[in-house]
Amino acid sequence: MKASVSYKELQKLVTDQTHQPIGFEFVNPKTVKVLYELNLGIMKKKIGVDLKVLDIVGSDLRVQYSAGFGMDGMVSMALNLVRDRIPAGLLEEQPNHVLLLHLDKIDKIKPVFERIEVKDINMLAEALELVGDFK
Repeated sequence: MKASVSYKELQKLVTDQTHQPIGFEFVNPKTVKVLYELNLGIMKKKIGVDLKVLDIVGSDLRVQYSAGFGMDGMVSMALNLVRDRIPAGLLEEQPNHVLLLHLDKIDKIKPVFERIEVKDINMLAEALELVGDFK
């Protein structure tokens, strides 16, 4: 079974949860670029972060981020700035720029993981595709 979520829907879901406007762009079948405007007080800096899907086990998604030379520190700073807006237990930082996302902590998509065993996640030109089996 395959199901897709458009980047617009995903953008709305993430923005509703974090109260931070973001955008998504396709990079390749395993990578999506997340666009975010970081407000540093005296200036605003637009950053793009590539999120590469490493694996998904149950509702736990591991992604590796890359923002380019010297920018990975900005990603950590941005995560710290929005940490209080991220639902408790959703995000764990791991070594080597890896983030572990506990997707079952997002109320709107929790029912998906109760009914579907997700095997893989792929990026399409306009959407994120879930590949799985009904439980």
